[in-house]
Amino acid sequence: MTIVRDVNNIVPESQYVCPEAFKEPFVLKQKTIAEYKDFLKYELRSSLVDVSSPKFIGHMTGPVPPFIHELQQWIGQLNQNMVKFETSGAGTFIERQVLGCFHRLFYNETAAFYDSYIQEPAVSLGNVTSGGTLSNLTALSYALSKKLNDAGAMFKEDGLAKSLQDTGYKRAVIMGSSHCHYSLQKVMRLLGLGTNAFISLDTHELQSNNGRQMLDAEIRKLKADGVLIIALVGVAGTTEAGKIDPLEMMAEIAAENQIHFHVDAAFGGAFSFSDRLSARLNGISSADSITLCGHKQLYLPMGTSLCLFKSPGLVKQVEINSYYQARKGSVDLGKYTIEGSRPFSALIFHGALQVVGKEGYTEILESNYDRALLFTGMIRSDSNFQLYMEPDLNIVLYRYVPDALREKAVNNTLTDEERNSLNKLNVYLQQEQFRRKISFVSYTELPDPSGKRHVWLRSVFMNPDTTHQHLEEILEEQRNIVSSYKNKNHE
Repeated sequence: MTIVRDVNNIVPESQYVCPEAFKEPFVLKQKTIAEYKDFLKYELRSSLVDVSSPKFIGHMTGPVPPFIHELQQWIGQLNQNMVKFETSGAGTFIERQVLGCFHRLFYNETAAFYDSYIQEPAVSLGNVTSGGTLSNLTALSYALSKKLNDAGAMFKEDGLAKSLQDTGYKRAVIMGSSHCHYSLQKVMRLLGLGTNAFISLDTHELQSNNGRQMLDAEIRKLKADGVLIIALVGVAGTTEAGKIDPLEMMAEIAAENQIHFHVDAAFGGAFSFSDRLSARLNGISSADSITLCGHKQLYLPMGTSLCLFKSPGLVKQVEINSYYQARKGSVDLGKYTIEGSRPFSALIFHGALQVVGKEGYTEILESNYDRALLFTGMIRSDSNFQLYMEPDLNIVLYRYVPDALREKAVNNTLTDEERNSLNKLNVYLQQEQFRRKISFVSYTELPDPSGKRHVWLRSVFMNPDTTHQHLEEILEEQRNIVSSYKNKNHE
């Protein structure tokens, strides 16, 4: 099975028409600073999406606290380059400290462990990256290197094809649930494996009572066929629906078979801050690597992510040195990272941990989860809407269902014509609400057990300022949009 999705192209293209103001090549044009500020204020801002609005609940990005804006100014003014100590100074120590703090949040090793490894140049507890995709790529590329090197290959020097040949493997694969983020397709391509080398495990079966037997049988079959299994990937909070894979079981199977276990916790990993909700992520502490995005649940600006390694020595598998930086034995972080030059993003993490801290993030995350439960109750009690399922975290999926189709929709007995009509209605609803710019939810498509795809409206509870009244107004606007749609079609 492959990870390639069946994407239904039913999105109207009209909303993506580019304004004429953004088509002109202006390389030779010069404006004063005041003129350019006017452009930002009067032309650009009105064309951007207001992700900070409490009624825009379809995004995984939320409002950034004001003190973070000041940190961004510091980063721009200082212009540190994290590739080497000579262009970052104490920034290198702060980045290592930040990685140690998050490592402790997930793995909670002893004080002696962190005293030994946080500032030890020969190892690293992770990488600060510019996004979840790059964190996933980092983790899985390190896993590939370790797997082949441990098998006796010289992967860095000889590459994938010769290393597989030298170690007697027919091919290499990565396994993961069908929940896995679409960025895994990019990772498979960049590693030279191809998307067909992703073994997609049926999520419903994986979470069933037969999940362990299914996963174990699939692994034994691949090994018997001479296939190298690089890693098993679990998801802690899917970006589509906030669902969590059975991490404990997956970690146990991975350990039994000596397979690298990576958890993509880009969205849900932040719930580790909450003592009340962290049990939902049970098993994550057994992961060999973890992806976490600060620009999601931690309210940091875009481009702030982490890749954490359970073993500090994992980075030795990929160390690259040169003579003018990233020298052997140096403290330079560039010898372990996929990116070379990198901004001082660690300062933003550092500031957030110092100012917001565990207590602050606990309060925010738990209130967002409670708000998701509130909205879930509102959907359940409204005959116009159908809930997808009870949320694991703070994403709620639902759809508008006309009275005539309600019973069939609940029982999943819609004909293909009815399903397509219902999908079209919900896409129209979402697109029209986005066009009006008063409130916003996004949408996604998910398969039912038979594989037929259904459109669901997607709400993400990331804004602490969103109130019950805001949610009522969002639903009321959606009812009005559908009412207008019905009248339009009737005419």
